[in-house]
Amino acid sequence: MFGLLALCPASVVMAVDLSVASIEITQGLQTATGGLPLIARNATMVRVKIALVGPAQPGVDALLRIYSNGIEIPESPVYSSNGPITAPVVPLSNNIDDTINFLCLPPEGADIDFVVTVNAFNTVVESDYSNNTLSVLDKAFLCRRMAEIAYVPVNYTPGGGLPNAAMIEPGSGDTFLRAIYKTGDWNYHRSPLPTYTHTQDIIVSNILLLNMMNDIRQNQIPAAGFTRPDFVFGWLPGNPFTGNGQAISTPGGAAFGNTDPLRFQRTFAHEIGHCWGQPHNQVSISVVGFDIERQLRDPLGIAAVMPATKRDVMVAGLNTPDAWVASITYLDAIDDARSACAAFDGGGGGGGDGNGDGGGGPANDSGGVLRIAGTHDHVLHQVRLEPTMEQDGVDVTEDNARGNVLVESFAADGVRLHAVRVDTLGCRESCGQAGHLHRETSLFVNLPRVVGGRETARVLVRDVGDGRDGRKMRDGRAVKSLAQLVRSAHAPEITNFAVTPAHPGDISSTTLVGRMRVDWSARDADGDPVVADLLYSPDGANAWFPVVLGVQIGANPGAGTDTFEFESAQLPASRGAHGLFAMRASDGMNNTRRRSGSFAFGQSAPPDVHVISPNETDSVPDGATVILHGSAWDIDDQLLPEASVTWTSSRDGAIGTGRLLARRNLSVGTHIITVRGTDSGGLWAERSVTITVTPRVYNNANLDGIGVVNAFDLMIMLSTWGQGGVADIDLNGVVSSPDLAELVQRWGY
Repeated sequence: MFGLLALCPASVVMAVDLSVASIEITQGLQTATGGLPLIARNATMVRVKIALVGPAQPGVDALLRIYSNGIEIPESPVYSSNGPITAPVVPLSNNIDDTINFLCLPPEGADIDFVVTVNAFNTVVESDYSNNTLSVLDKAFLCRRMAEIAYVPVNYTPGGGLPNAAMIEPGSGDTFLRAIYKTGDWNYHRSPLPTYTHTQDIIVSNILLLNMMNDIRQNQIPAAGFTRPDFVFGWLPGNPFTGNGQAISTPGGAAFGNTDPLRFQRTFAHEIGHCWGQPHNQVSISVVGFDIERQLRDPLGIAAVMPATKRDVMVAGLNTPDAWVASITYLDAIDDARSACAAFDGGGGGGGDGNGDGGGGPANDSGGVLRIAGTHDHVLHQVRLEPTMEQDGVDVTEDNARGNVLVESFAADGVRLHAVRVDTLGCRESCGQAGHLHRETSLFVNLPRVVGGRETARVLVRDVGDGRDGRKMRDGRAVKSLAQLVRSAHAPEITNFAVTPAHPGDISSTTLVGRMRVDWSARDADGDPVVADLLYSPDGANAWFPVVLGVQIGANPGAGTDTFEFESAQLPASRGAHGLFAMRASDGMNNTRRRSGSFAFGQSAPPDVHVISPNETDSVPDGATVILHGSAWDIDDQLLPEASVTWTSSRDGAIGTGRLLARRNLSVGTHIITVRGTDSGGLWAERSVTITVTPRVYNNANLDGIGVVNAFDLMIMLSTWGQGGVADIDLNGVVSSPDLAELVQRWGY
């Protein structure tokens, strides 16, 4: 028998047959059955396993065609991002080059078809070419809206000051978040408000910081004239908080985290996972994941393939390299109301999170709201309330049926004006150590200041219990008083308020610019401590930006008038000579305001522009798709229109417009890829990365696949002249004379 085998021709013994074994379509995670939802206009990886008869075969490549409702999309056909590969006999998902990989941006629709042909141009000699194509039909790509996160660099004075700006900017701080939570895209941008300064040890003031982040989201950003973002996230320098980070509730809209190099990206995604509504878990991701845009390559060098043994991002205490996302967390973002394409007002998911979230509670008498914020101590069963602040133009908190705390307001004669339940139990477990519960959590409510012409004179916070311990019953439930605020007889008096240049040379003939100084003082006839906010309006008191919040006036005995300095560049330029400042003071319940005169203030600034992908020093083979993904946000225009975001190459010139697009026709060589954002005033900013396109023969002009370039291939080319398709050999988007020249050059081969 061995002798007979030895006499067989080598071509028979070594016969090769290639076919497509499987097609996986993933946007970061996908089950073996392909059952996880896919989101339109998200970077998508199509991983193709090759079935091979014969030994491992070098030089194997494939071609992907994508159809929407039966019509081939403009970006099709798609050439692989890593071919040709050496096709293994047993391909493994854990090995990135065991599969032929295609990058694409599928459109929205319920009839998206993927057709993969291995060895499309017969570059490998096979025994059978008839089995080289496999299709996945009728895939649905869902619509999801762009979610918005405003990030706040926290100036943490007890240690570290400001966080590293490069770590928290778009394309760095938000990378893990973008990689695992599939919305329409992420509008991740700096808060339009000035930097927040936190002066207390975060170990004992974490709830104060959470309440401030929530106040910025719920009240301060809308009061400044901006759309309320879905989330606000505060970045601390280093990792001074023992729990890594904390969300205000589950679900919620505010959180903070750290800038520890091994933790910051995953901590951010983890806390937003709580805000989506996910508790901690202990699960592994179970299937192989894939970082489509290589979001985690920098700065930690994390590989694109995520082994099935990695843990879900919601496991407490993980470092970034140890985590990815499991189905339960992945689906939560897709299913959340905040990412739905239907109209959405920017409130919290599912009708309120119990901490001031949820759009629009009961209407009031247009007297604004009272912000009630405090710390719920679950051991002492009490709430420590912060001084209230009046705020105009923001929503009243809606009632939460699962709330454990009842907040009521009363008029001076004792008549109850308003009541709302909130949940303060939703995020007690520490994010640094599984099973450890925070002793304290946040309470945050916006109450109507005036109801039926009556002004709020007292606020009472009660525990909604289960009737045990003989506590007083109301509507069949036990209640216990946790805290109250009572309006005193006298409002605070602002005795001094002046905003001037810190240095005389900082004022021009027409506009106040540079470093500014505020001198202010206040007193209260009842002896109550006074807390003040400094506000700025660029438009004559329609929109108000907080310059500094929660300053204790006269906190240092004998200090006299309090002072504060800031840079004009932290604030938007005024609309002509309509800039003004205001001081808002509170003695606990009473509020007083005092305004400055009007003047021209500040200078317009260019937009914030960042590259999300590609990465610096990326290398791709000729013909491979490159995802161009950027962000562009402006303090005046907010999210820049697609037409205002442009891309250029140092080799190829203009290459596209918009925040997210796919390009497969970059010429061979080194490219400096630049994204520019231009605001409505003509100011612009740019960011650049350098990538390399390496040579590859991806299309040998054998268009009909019979093994030789001849008249039949010419006929195919002429039939698609002026269009796209496989005859577009140079990938410039249209079949034209350069493609004909390529075909003629290969005639007969």
